[in-house]
Amino acid sequence: MTPTFSHSRKSRLATVLVAAIAVTALSAPAIAQDESADDCTGLRIFHTGKWTGFPYFELAQVGVAEAAEELGDTVTYGGASEPDTPLEVQTLQNFVAQQPAAIVLAAIDVNAVAPVLEEARAQGIKVVTYDADAAVQARDAFVNQLSYRQAAEVMLDAALANAPEGGQIAYVAASPTAPNHTAHIENMNDLIANDPKYSVFEAVDTQYAEDDDAKSYDVAVNLMQAHPDLRGIISSSAVSAPAGARAIEATGRAGEVFSTGFALPNSIKSYLEDGSQAAFALWDPQELGYVAAQLAHQLVCGETEVVEGESFTAGKAGDFTYGVDGEVVYGRPLIFTAENMDEYDF
Repeated sequence: MTPTFSHSRKSRLATVLVAAIAVTALSAPAIAQDESADDCTGLRIFHTGKWTGFPYFELAQVGVAEAAEELGDTVTYGGASEPDTPLEVQTLQNFVAQQPAAIVLAAIDVNAVAPVLEEARAQGIKVVTYDADAAVQARDAFVNQLSYRQAAEVMLDAALANAPEGGQIAYVAASPTAPNHTAHIENMNDLIANDPKYSVFEAVDTQYAEDDDAKSYDVAVNLMQAHPDLRGIISSSAVSAPAGARAIEATGRAGEVFSTGFALPNSIKSYLEDGSQAAFALWDPQELGYVAAQLAHQLVCGETEVVEGESFTAGKAGDFTYGVDGEVVYGRPLIFTAENMDEYDF
């Protein structure tokens, strides 16, 4: 179906600032849920991304808050200011102790968060992951931004836009335990090996940068030094992909090496403008958060059941279908190029 969200986000950053002031702080007292509400409103939804302050997850929070406002729910948004697995586990433990109706999160480590999420589910708290999944038994449903195969194809298509002739490429992932990044790399390797469209590429290395800007920059520099014939760096991380472009520019390798993958458009706009990079990709993080919050509410209220092949309507975002193991594919990629980059401001 056609998305009802506008992908021209000229006012988004201002919206994020307003939303950040409006949401309840993590340390605030628990808000009692109105259990007498027959229409299933007044639910308390707790949300944490991989870390706070990063525009991607702040935009996802705007979507979560938007859905909550439509549904009459309240949102508590919190977490660490850096992508740290133990800190995310602590955040979730704090959430569970406050007995919300549902938890919405992006997991840093697929298994590390599982025990506390399993505890939440045992207490009747619904758990919906988005962006990066937790272990299947630890959550009710996962809103995947793109199927892993689709994500791999989108990133390789962006790589082809940068280097139609192909060449050596390297991957930068957050960590070996980041489930989406690992699956993206596996699928890209399979496509390179088996799809003639992508056979012009040769994957020569995989490195990890923990979604950290400085580490991502250093990893990109080291990859270019380790592989003199390297043509491109591809990353699923919206931190690592633009950091790679910055490293390429700083080392004077623009035009020789490209960086691509997933990135917020504002973080890579200058590289598209000057022609040093040809294409990056992403999706709408605000709508992704909106769908996750809509689904969490409906699961709590018994308005939908996680059954493979069944569908639900996520408000104005439209209809989605459950896949295997409760995966819901959002599936609306965006490709940013010099021709269309002015349409996006987030």
